[in-house]
Amino acid sequence: MSKTFLPSFLMPWLAFLITFQDVSGVDYNKTLSLVVSSRQNQTGHSIAQAVVNTEGDNVPKHWRMNMHQSNSEHQGIQSFQLVTTLVAPPPLPSDYELFPGVGYYKFHTASAKGFEDASSKCAMEGGHLAIVNSEAEHQVLQTMFARYPESELKTVWAFVGFHDRKKEGEYVTIFGQPLQSTGFTRWSSPGQPDDYKGGEDCGSVHRNGGLNDAGCGGHIPFFCEYDLSWAEHL
Repeated sequence: MSKTFLPSFLMPWLAFLITFQDVSGVDYNKTLSLVVSSRQNQTGHSIAQAVVNTEGDNVPKHWRMNMHQSNSEHQGIQSFQLVTTLVAPPPLPSDYELFPGVGYYKFHTASAKGFEDASSKCAMEGGHLAIVNSEAEHQVLQTMFARYPESELKTVWAFVGFHDRKKEGEYVTIFGQPLQSTGFTRWSSPGQPDDYKGGEDCGSVHRNGGLNDAGCGGHIPFFCEYDLSWAEHL
């Protein structure tokens, strides 16, 4: 149970029941109840209290709860808004490898059926397609790639988390951030990206660690990354 107190206008008792659903759309047998109530203390201050309860099988043990309040007035009528965000971190997959100071990664050597399939598989594991943010992260992917010879993988490319599907040449991460803001934009060769035959709009990494544009429907391996900030709360 977690509780958060914040000043507000007097509010009646309010409760919500929420059914969980994971990124793949599968319903879980667990619910969350959010109860918001308010009272006025002896000094005349209005206090709102939010209480969260969960029940069911495999209920997450760790939560992030953010609450934001805002007050406004229009034509003499005062309004109060309370926005609550509850996030339950996914469990850390046992088959992700920790590179200290960098993060948790998994190299799926079995080819995905395209960029979206790779992204979905990462999400189902509680991660996301890897986004290279530094030289250290570049070295991680290169190291993992080197464990498997090209003759075994039948390719020198693997999907990672960026694309230019919205506008040709404007590369963004899977979270919509400009690729230039990631801290790593080294391409695999001077000729890349080349949008070969006008059909390469999804991001990949070469076994040399450099970035490349690739066809979104390609059947190639892919790298997943588990958000390191999650692990700090486990």
